[in-house]
Amino acid sequence: MPPLFNKEHCSQKMFCKKDVMWLTPYVRTFLLLFVCAIPIAAEAAPQSSKWQVSPTPSTAEESLTLSLKAEKAVEGWMKTSFPVLTIQCVKGKASVYVETGMALEVTVVDKQLVNLQLDDNKPFPQSWREVTNATISARDAATLIKRLAQSRKLIFEFSPFGSAPVQTEFAVAGLSAYLPQLAKACWEK
Repeated sequence: MPPLFNKEHCSQKMFCKKDVMWLTPYVRTFLLLFVCAIPIAAEAAPQSSKWQVSPTPSTAEESLTLSLKAEKAVEGWMKTSFPVLTIQCVKGKASVYVETGMALEVTVVDKQLVNLQLDDNKPFPQSWREVTNATISARDAATLIKRLAQSRKLIFEFSPFGSAPVQTEFAVAGLSAYLPQLAKACWEK
């Protein structure tokens, strides 16, 4: 019985026609389908999304919450955490906030300065609202949601209490798949 791969017949590391001719037609067909389908399946696979979806059970049509854990931890004064980015739409009102997992730098009331960078674009500063001492919220959530949906990553910089500013990264790819649901729950009221 000849080997399945014979280097004398082929220069590429693939099955050669001469090597598989001895197989039955059914086995040859299966083998060709199997070998040819692997690269196609890998290319056709959708980009995986890390977003966690949780509609509110009582008002699933009117609300939607998406959350995403940061790719890397941040270190503040005596604490390390993985921030969480959350997009929430409830009865036509959009919110984007980041739960930092640590106390934020004390600033002017209701004004936390953050820097955002979408993909490889230039970073831009924003003033966010302080929701709790460890959670901040974007002022123009609808615009930010639309920009995030066109991006693959978000680099988020904030200032923990008693520490230098820190950066974390969110893999926001895949958010665009939720745009119809977000539009319905956030701004189509």
